[in-house]
Amino acid sequence: MAAKKKNWLLYGANGYTGKLIARKAVERGQTPILAGRSESKIRSVAEELGLPFKIFSLENPKEIQNQISGSSLVLNCAGPFIETAVPMAKACIESRVHYLDITGEIPVFETLYSLSPKALAKNIMLLPGVGFDIVPTDCIAVMLKEKLSKAHFLELGFTGFTDLSRGTLKSALVQLPYGSKIRRNGKIETIPQLSLKKVVEINGHYAEFFAVPWGDIFTSFISTEIPNITVYSSFPELQTKILKLLRPGIFFLKNTTILKGIQKIVEVIASGPDEQKRKKGEVLLWGEVWSEANSKRVSIRMRCTEAYEFTVESALTAVSKVEKKKFHAGFTTPAKVFGSKFVLEIPGTKILS
Repeated sequence: MAAKKKNWLLYGANGYTGKLIARKAVERGQTPILAGRSESKIRSVAEELGLPFKIFSLENPKEIQNQISGSSLVLNCAGPFIETAVPMAKACIESRVHYLDITGEIPVFETLYSLSPKALAKNIMLLPGVGFDIVPTDCIAVMLKEKLSKAHFLELGFTGFTDLSRGTLKSALVQLPYGSKIRRNGKIETIPQLSLKKVVEINGHYAEFFAVPWGDIFTSFISTEIPNITVYSSFPELQTKILKLLRPGIFFLKNTTILKGIQKIVEVIASGPDEQKRKKGEVLLWGEVWSEANSKRVSIRMRCTEAYEFTVESALTAVSKVEKKKFHAGFTTPAKVFGSKFVLEIPGTKILS
């Protein structure tokens, strides 16, 4: 008799991205177990989609282990990931359940990386960043490394964000007072927000890009071993002006009370892009590598769907691959486990040059 197929578990299924993923999973014929902390919210989504559900917080390690035990994997979509990733990942290791999430936060990648030896010992994979953070940029980085094996410098960038979800904004607020990040000579360094910029031509248009603390500052080093990495993004002019005005007082966000207060405001005013914006939107990405030895440069330009649309497709594609036993034990990155062409499996993704 064939063994009964294990269901995978989607934690944070009531959030903006979690609901999108749950609905698309059902369209694909998948039956994930929906989970989260709010019974009323999780039950509502589960009943709408006809899916099983579980209610549990991430405060009790044994409770988490009991709830996820028997699942093939966990896809964590509950932000801020700085609060949810570690307790869930630790429980996954103890329960021998693969861990995936859609984070883009450098501190989360760093902490999960430190758990790699324990995951390796249990033959369990820790695969954070299976959404727009960081699949396209991670794959571009590895594509470039494949073209220039002795690359010493890597730059990545993207433009085209629409509205941000509550979870994304809340996670961004946590990182904001700690500056932007770059990697130099293998070490991560902190620089002031909006202090490093460049003008880049992409798809026939020039745009001003600023260095941002994107997850690839950590993960691209794991994927490529390139020691000097900068990630850039462009922002709408109004957003850039607001960030510059806020910069002198950003350090107040280190105060937990102030941070939680602003995050509560975000809960009320933020909603994420509507369906029309998701369907019509697109993101343009670029990457470039060069070596110290000579002036040779290799670059890639890429287009993909709107960031949340991309996240839904890439996360579910990653889940399907892991369910088919495609995994590396320990901490890994999307391009390392699935290959640099993984991004091209996501509908709407195209290399421009």
